[in-house]
Amino acid sequence: MATFALLIWPIVALIIFAHATFVPAIIATAVVPYLLLPEAFAIPMPGLPDLDKTAIISIGLVAGIVIYRKRAQAKAELTGLKTASRAAAVMMLSLLAIIVGGMVFTVMGNREVLVFGPTILPAMRSWDAISLIGDLALLLIPFFVARRYLATQKEHRALLVAFVIAGLLYSLLMLVEIRLSPQLHRWVYGYHQSSFLQHIRDGYRPKVFLQHGLWVGFLMFMTVIAAAGLWKAERNVKWLWAGGWLLFILMISRNLGAVMIAFLCLGIFFVLLRKMQIWAVVAIALTTLAYPALRQAEIIPLGEILAAASSISEDRAQSLEFRLNNEDQLLRRAYEKPLAGWGGWARDRIYDENGDNISISEGTWILVLGSTGWIGYIGFFGLLTFSLLALSVTARRKKIPLETMALALICAGNLIYMIPNATLTPIGLMCFGALAGFVQFDAGPSIQQARRIPTRHTRFPKDAHKAKFKR
Repeated sequence: MATFALLIWPIVALIIFAHATFVPAIIATAVVPYLLLPEAFAIPMPGLPDLDKTAIISIGLVAGIVIYRKRAQAKAELTGLKTASRAAAVMMLSLLAIIVGGMVFTVMGNREVLVFGPTILPAMRSWDAISLIGDLALLLIPFFVARRYLATQKEHRALLVAFVIAGLLYSLLMLVEIRLSPQLHRWVYGYHQSSFLQHIRDGYRPKVFLQHGLWVGFLMFMTVIAAAGLWKAERNVKWLWAGGWLLFILMISRNLGAVMIAFLCLGIFFVLLRKMQIWAVVAIALTTLAYPALRQAEIIPLGEILAAASSISEDRAQSLEFRLNNEDQLLRRAYEKPLAGWGGWARDRIYDENGDNISISEGTWILVLGSTGWIGYIGFFGLLTFSLLALSVTARRKKIPLETMALALICAGNLIYMIPNATLTPIGLMCFGALAGFVQFDAGPSIQQARRIPTRHTRFPKDAHKAKFKR
């Protein structure tokens, strides 16, 4: 069933593009498969990246855009864009080049075989660079699609509406699992996508069709902020009711971290003035970008954080302490090769004398730092945080709409959540890309209208200049 679901999705994506307008089709082609396709499953492709949920979403997006873009242009469904910040374009291309160049350095710096007792980890080979770049391309397609096609206030609103609708529908499935236990993925696809025991916490934590219950918590955080943004922008009570329901579902889903981030972002959104909101997300982006250095310098107040967690729940505090101790070991391992990292094949992990992997890489930051080093980390997290960091400069050029500010808070919350968890998802990347497009572009006439605007090189009839002299 899992194989069939993955292989059939590109066809379903084309059907969506054939029957919907272009922007809603892009959003649906990212959101629907992310919520419903199987997790922890991939179809191996010799010499190519494996086909998993992330890859198949990107393939569906590219296929739909390539086939139906001209039709969308003819129907004036695309918002015309004009580059307002060439510096933003240059910066994003430079960061992308840093990521790709860093992968080459990673492969070059990991030509040795690693031996841990009976466990042998192979050396990185030259063609591994091509595989890494292919994986990167499939991962970042939603980012660059959103940067081009979801860059304006209108598209940001459509994205928030899609999140709220998806959250409302998903909340029904969550209620099933909260009552009966997280079994939907096993019922549909025949297996559990993650440990069942991790989802028993004085009741059940739902995971539905996502990688883990923590991912479900972050999804609901996104929908809560989306509903808050729509209500503040429109003052329509339906968004207030939707937001209240989604916040309730988040709070009973047993995701304390997501709940805390939700209240933090809601406080920023409703209490602070717009200028302070912008500076808040800038501060979050800067802290995330510098997080490994702050951890290494022991600036992060881990003791106070553990004490606060312990006051809420002793079990949660012990879980957090385990994560932090594990991160400390992985951080020391990462700094053995600080520039380009250890590469793939789990070479960045820690092994005992029996060759067993005794470490768990959970946060996106430690995964990126350990495998690609500071070069890859600065390139990758620089690409994610750039639009947030540039928001204060963009605010001098144009007004930041409420929908865009809500999207920025979703991105900021994602950055916080990626410190303990690897919750970088296709729809999360789409949010980062939509914000990057807003920073780089300004809205202009539609592509169809732009073709009708004469330029100084337009040819006029030879006698046109005489028309104004006729009496």
